[in-house]
Amino acid sequence: MLRKQYEKNLKELNQNIVKMGQITERLIDQTIKAITQNNQELAKKTIAEDDIIDAMQLEIEKECALLIALQQPVAGDLRFIISTIKMITDIERIADQCSDICQYILKMEEGSWKQQVSYQRHIEKMALSTKKMLEQTLTSYVTGDQDLVKEVLKSDDEIDENFKKIWKEIKAEMQARPEFIETGMQYIMIIKYLERIADHITNIAEWILYSNTGQYLIHYTSQQLT
Repeated sequence: MLRKQYEKNLKELNQNIVKMGQITERLIDQTIKAITQNNQELAKKTIAEDDIIDAMQLEIEKECALLIALQQPVAGDLRFIISTIKMITDIERIADQCSDICQYILKMEEGSWKQQVSYQRHIEKMALSTKKMLEQTLTSYVTGDQDLVKEVLKSDDEIDENFKKIWKEIKAEMQARPEFIETGMQYIMIIKYLERIADHITNIAEWILYSNTGQYLIHYTSQQLT
């Protein structure tokens, strides 16, 4: 493989990652609207579009395998390809969890969400924070801004705390009102998937940092990066 073609393939790989991330960002946005508006049609659309991300993951994996087999990359190029394989796994899982959330939206009774204004606000805030994390991560990937990675890690800690707070509130109401148990369990699963999405975004941010610097920070906390 000629060097010029190799560099072209690396550039295309980079572009495909950005595209995959942007589609996933759209899925998160649709999921937020499905949650806050109890929009079942948008939920169905998001579930269907999960297949797009699945297909992209397989295609990018093939591209990475081909580059490794034919070019035997080293140093920074090898880090980039390894990080790409790791990142697309997390991106695909984010799309899966958007789909999972939307499955719960479809189970909700008509109007049930509007009856729980306080939870709606809490969960919407948590979801918007998750969306912002992905936006920052994609920007970091494109620009190489490592400070954004630190912001993402801090946001993940905040989302973990929000999850615990909302979970306790929902649990308390379920204990006080048995008729709320079914709806409460749906809310708990939604915030659990949001918390997992934030974790996957954090993984992506850490792999970006590894790709750019060679620093492996999977087991580090945000405090250690300040």
